[in-house]
Amino acid sequence: MFGGVVTRLVQLSHPEEGRRAALVNRNELHLLATYRSVYQFALAAVDTGWTLRDLLGADLSGVVLDYDQVHSLETPWRFLPAFDHPREPGSCLVAGLTYSGWEYRGSGESLTAHGEPLPVPEPGGAIRVPEIAAAYVIDDGAPRRVGVAGGICGPHFSVLGPELIVDSNFGAELKGSVRLRRDGRELWNRTLRQEASVPVVDLLTAIEPEHFRRAGHRSRGSAHICFFGSKLLAPDAPQVEDRDEVVLEFGELGRSLRAAIQAEEAVMPVTARPL
Repeated sequence: MFGGVVTRLVQLSHPEEGRRAALVNRNELHLLATYRSVYQFALAAVDTGWTLRDLLGADLSGVVLDYDQVHSLETPWRFLPAFDHPREPGSCLVAGLTYSGWEYRGSGESLTAHGEPLPVPEPGGAIRVPEIAAAYVIDDGAPRRVGVAGGICGPHFSVLGPELIVDSNFGAELKGSVRLRRDGRELWNRTLRQEASVPVVDLLTAIEPEHFRRAGHRSRGSAHICFFGSKLLAPDAPQVEDRDEVVLEFGELGRSLRAAIQAEEAVMPVTARPL
């Protein structure tokens, strides 16, 4: 596929075209034809026995977008999270691996995308960055890894994308940077050059059994997003304010991920009423 390069996917939304999935080839986004989400392609690969890579390569629609323009938000196309459950956000479990174990981070409704606001409580909320996540679908009780993506985690919401890398068998070294900008100036930055003791795919193989140990985490047709940066990247927790911008760049994970911090609206206490 495209000369044997790494398989990279994005999910997009358009006010008239609706949602679409696209295959990345350098500065081109090739819209896919049959399905409108990576989730649906993943299930189709399971059902047909094809590899996801081969299935995608055989399903190009012929419609090609300029990636630079889409990534810089110069067109009506907007990014969706790199992976989600397209019809039932409640059937997408979002979890994070911390230093003390797994934590529940929410459903698919807690995911945002490149170019979208990242709600953070005020005053002085903290984010966790850099992050990296693995995406899964469940096939008859068996988890199937779809790919990996970069991320930024707030207290209640997480940014995922912009790309999903289907070939998660890249090496143990990750290079990149993360920057925090406020009022047009750079407030904080960190250079990433992380050498893990094992390749990323081996690390995932080691931590996945614990996450999927419970039968309730293996419901057929459900989707999972698992942030595992604490095992690989030692994320920082910078304090952020409304209108800050966070930029995460990982060469191995495709284009940069940008999120504008937005003050999270206060939520009134919810009381259950008896029937």
